[in-house]
Amino acid sequence: MWLRDPDGHVVVLRVQMASPVRNLCVGSAVKRIAWKRPGPSLRERKDLLRKGISMSLTQSQIEKKLSNENLDELLDLWRTEQGAEKRRDLDLMAAAIPFSKDASLRVLDLCCGPGDVGRAVRARYPKSQIDCLDRDVFLISICLLTNRRGGISGQSFVRDLWEPDWCRGLERDYDMVATANALHWLDARRVSELCKDVFRLLRPGGVFLFVEPACSETTFAAGFAEWKSRQPSRYSRENWERFWSRANEILGYDHTKLLGSRDSHLIGDRMPVSGWVRVLRDAGFESIDVFLRDADEVMLGAAKP
Repeated sequence: MWLRDPDGHVVVLRVQMASPVRNLCVGSAVKRIAWKRPGPSLRERKDLLRKGISMSLTQSQIEKKLSNENLDELLDLWRTEQGAEKRRDLDLMAAAIPFSKDASLRVLDLCCGPGDVGRAVRARYPKSQIDCLDRDVFLISICLLTNRRGGISGQSFVRDLWEPDWCRGLERDYDMVATANALHWLDARRVSELCKDVFRLLRPGGVFLFVEPACSETTFAAGFAEWKSRQPSRYSRENWERFWSRANEILGYDHTKLLGSRDSHLIGDRMPVSGWVRVLRDAGFESIDVFLRDADEVMLGAAKP
């Protein structure tokens, strides 16, 4: 999961804090969920130990802790931390989907976090199956419990987008893949590869929608920066601390220590809209459209021919 720090900058989770659940196979959300839990790799253990992070909680332990919590209160804290514009973004993303509202869609919520994107799609397309994928076991646990409570069916996977085989076991006939604030925490080469992976996951006619940070073109940079400086801040330290303090209380350790520093070679907020469009076109997408551009982000959609 890619997140923002208290100052609005994006930070990345470098490691998982629990045993890496590689394949969380969700059956009927009403009946039962079966888990597969292979142990952590040697490299992952060494990385955790080097950072001084204890692997003290398993997936089931995290779920047990969350089962005693008010999920709605936790989700409200998350939405506030994400900024007031998040609801607008989700509504627009769901509205832009070019399929009949009674369609039974197969959707991949990529880097799902607590599952906001998938549930926004499901609210508009109630027959949809929502598959969820994220690298953070705590956040995807919130997603799974919330979706299970709402009767939302689908498979779930704990995966790292830096891994070349991150999409192993996923279907190859998705109607839609959607993500919010994740791709910019890869470098340009990996984003190019990832978009080609997404292209292969979609059926012909399927769509890829995402919202990501974007800078202005050099020609317009000065004026855009001046205008942006006068816009209200999307993120606040107080809201960030409120959510993560509550998360730390639930987990019994400081989860924010798993948030890494910003690396200069990653995209961050340094790709203009034209760069995102070019990546999509190079991956084979057509009908590329810009649905929204504000001071911080751009929302794009594209279709597989």
